[in-house]
Amino acid sequence: MKMLFKTLLTSTALAIVLSSGSANAQSNADNTEASKELEIIVVTAQKRAERLINVPVSIVATSGAELEARNFNSATDLQYVVPGLGLGDSNTPRGAGLRIRGIGTNVFADGIEQSVGTVVDGVPLARAGQGLADIVDIERIEVLRGPQGMLFGRNASAGLINVVTRGPTNELSTRAYLAAGENGLLNLSGAISGPIIINKVSARISGYQNKQDGIVRTTDGRMLNNRDEFGFRSALRLEATPDFEVLVRADYSERDNACCVWTPRALASATTDPRPGILFLSGDLPKVTPGPDNVTIGAASGDYFNKVISRGTSIEANWNIGEFTITSLSALRNWRQKDNNDADLGPLNVLDDNFGANDLEQISQEIRLTSPAGERFEYVLGAFYYKSKNAGSFDQVGRFALSFARAQAAGISLPLAPGVVLPPSALFGRSVETVIDVRDVAIFGQGSFDITDKLSLIYGARYTDTKVGLDFERVGAANANAFNFVLGGAFAPLVFQTSTKDTNVSWRFGAQYKLNENSNVYLTVAKGYKGPGFNNLLDLVIPASLTADKFTVVRPEIPTSFEAGYKGRLADGRLRIEAAAYQTTFEDFQAQVVERDQVTNLNRFAIRNAGELKTQGAEIQMRLLATDNLTLGASAAWNDTEFTDFTGAACPRLGAVIRSVGVPCGPVVAGGANAISFDASGQAGTNAPELTFTLDGRYEKNLSAGILGFIQANYFWRDAVTFGLYPDNIPNPTIQPSYGIFNVSLGAEFYEGKVVATLFARNLTDENFVTSIFDLPFDGAGGLGQYTTTDARRLIGVSLNIAY
Repeated sequence: MKMLFKTLLTSTALAIVLSSGSANAQSNADNTEASKELEIIVVTAQKRAERLINVPVSIVATSGAELEARNFNSATDLQYVVPGLGLGDSNTPRGAGLRIRGIGTNVFADGIEQSVGTVVDGVPLARAGQGLADIVDIERIEVLRGPQGMLFGRNASAGLINVVTRGPTNELSTRAYLAAGENGLLNLSGAISGPIIINKVSARISGYQNKQDGIVRTTDGRMLNNRDEFGFRSALRLEATPDFEVLVRADYSERDNACCVWTPRALASATTDPRPGILFLSGDLPKVTPGPDNVTIGAASGDYFNKVISRGTSIEANWNIGEFTITSLSALRNWRQKDNNDADLGPLNVLDDNFGANDLEQISQEIRLTSPAGERFEYVLGAFYYKSKNAGSFDQVGRFALSFARAQAAGISLPLAPGVVLPPSALFGRSVETVIDVRDVAIFGQGSFDITDKLSLIYGARYTDTKVGLDFERVGAANANAFNFVLGGAFAPLVFQTSTKDTNVSWRFGAQYKLNENSNVYLTVAKGYKGPGFNNLLDLVIPASLTADKFTVVRPEIPTSFEAGYKGRLADGRLRIEAAAYQTTFEDFQAQVVERDQVTNLNRFAIRNAGELKTQGAEIQMRLLATDNLTLGASAAWNDTEFTDFTGAACPRLGAVIRSVGVPCGPVVAGGANAISFDASGQAGTNAPELTFTLDGRYEKNLSAGILGFIQANYFWRDAVTFGLYPDNIPNPTIQPSYGIFNVSLGAEFYEGKVVATLFARNLTDENFVTSIFDLPFDGAGGLGQYTTTDARRLIGVSLNIAY
């Protein structure tokens, strides 16, 4: 890791030296034919069109054309393009999300704002799961690393995914894309754009459908975790006058997948858990061989499905008054989602019905004033309003009695109601209804002031007023034979209402120094914000000494970030380098943990504030036009994430079998119960690789008149990670070793690049990996589950891309 950091510093220093002579080299070429150079990248990361190298933020920008060339069309594919960007996986989009610099919010709680925000055409998405969608008909995607709360609506404490879709054109154009391959892969998309009234009204409409077979197999022959989705997007531009235009957008998408299910990585045994009667799954999953490569589960009797409908409309108006621009952006979005998974992975029916649903409505209104570009004093001022209502419905029903009867037969005492009989055929369950209301109001401003021709000051601030409300109701499930309170406090009836509010001022200051017109260095410090929320998970047990609001409220998450960077366009535009070093400290980091109730000995999810989390590291992107035919690229992210203060980390399930008194997660006193939490201060962050890097190259050669052949390759490498916090006295079994993914494609372009045919292979070496490892919900200590993605299998296919 030290070597990588030295390489970063050496590369940056060399780039700065080269920068000093770059302008002269360009000026000496006045009388020569212009040579080929890298494309100039323009981004809108600061709410105005600017060259990427002029924006003092760590950004990775990739175009829709680049994604199509790599046959990437899902948001999760971005992790193979952007080092330091990762996925936190889950059995439902309610709990999944992206991570930047080792930080992300992957929680089941609907009342928690995300750390990595997603913005589509200026509209912030309320839930992380909304952003895990298809990326089709995209102009570009900008990944902004570090706190991004100034200009993008809701606050994003760890980073932001800024998606810009293709807009209407004043000339007729069409696009079509087809990809087919192994495992039932079929990707179809198309778009048409053009004028309705010349120079007055133009429109664009696009659509897509994506299919792929599942990777997980049940022992009775079903295939799960497939991909089946479709959608469309439309845009209408009205140019009322040369100074006033209106852009109306609408989109709709559906997905109906038989997912999302984990597979057993390991089952508990008498070695890992000697307690009698606790090995619930070991004898009930015949024909299943647990292990890192396992993609098989038992003949589960419950359903697996994930159905999502997402739709939205927005109206953007831009009015030029002199050289100033006033922008109004109004949006309405709806996200409906429902899912179920058979949590016991077999015929036990411990929890066949594990159903969850969301109906989310959000509205937002933003208005901005943008000053003229190129002035000594530039700024963006604005106001933002946001309101959402998320109605959640959750049902859990099963024959819990089967597992409890086994425990009772083995002599294990369970805290059930006196005299309760547990017939194996009885269904026990609970039904939970929640409503989360969020209202945000903010005013903001950001800009720069040129002290000299080379030195500029960077400044910005945002005032946010947030209010969050929660309605919670837990009762017995309607289709259960018995009321659920017999299963312990976490299943008892509970009804309450609560709310919380907060105000905050976040800010960003710094300086930028131009080395020349094509390179600069910058230094910034920023304090971000992620608003308060609620621990509204299903297993709530509110202590008698606390009220619902005091027990369920999760405090705001506050990051403070320092960043220094260099950006340069060198060697007559044939070399581009961007590098950054950073340190960010998160106070009251909002983390999902697993707690164990000392009375019932049942595990439950909860959201808690970790005291402090620190992440620091460095990033570099380089792109070189080595020859007119060969383009090379390399990028890397080194990251060190550590919980500097986390005294309430949940003890893992393996802690329950530790008998040494006084050690972390062992018995508190001789003969007593084991501790349920430990001090994780000093531990590395979970799902936060120290090093990720990508290497890519593309070689082109004219094969004949009008035909350009090419070969391109991409290699992605990710360091080993842990997915769970374990004290030092317990070996951590949740480790995913480092791995590399090699993608390659071979193809040809016809008719001046208007038609592209490609043969491609993703994960050519068939490298296996998982995206999460965790305690199996219904097994003893040592039982582990894992998520395996289709990316962990080789995929060979062909594609045809047509653009006129």
